[in-house]
Amino acid sequence: MADTSSDTAATATDTKVQAGSCLCGKVRYELSGEPFTFVLCHCNNCRKASGSSFMANVFFTQSQVKVLQGESDIKVYDDTENDSGGTVHRSFCSNCGCPIFATNKTYEGVVIVTSGTLDGEYEWKPQNELYCKRRRGWVPEVEGTNRLQETFPAASA
Repeated sequence: MADTSSDTAATATDTKVQAGSCLCGKVRYELSGEPFTFVLCHCNNCRKASGSSFMANVFFTQSQVKVLQGESDIKVYDDTENDSGGTVHRSFCSNCGCPIFATNKTYEGVVIVTSGTLDGEYEWKPQNELYCKRRRGWVPEVEGTNRLQETFPAASA
């Protein structure tokens, strides 16, 4: 799960810090630095988990994510029936049900943050679209993204 230690790179003067929270505010977190990718996922399970036509996911290393409050309010659903074939551990607030993080063994040491939980504006733009074969017909392609019919090749993220 997320690093909850008091030592964080977010204190460096040249490191950007982005705050986020669940809908009810019980769970608060901060991200330090830049994500290594920003993905729109059109798979069936991300659509259902987000309650929308796709899920916008920002990928960070575990050391870049710090839960500030409400760690005991985070519950995990082990999503085993998905297109990737592996277990996706979907973390959400037990009070409001808001999806916050996801992890899986395919991307060891990576925390996938649902971008809708970020506070305020951010400059990141989607770089990749996954499971485009499942994109809703009325959802347009995002200009400038790498579009994959399924997920990333096993060797890269």
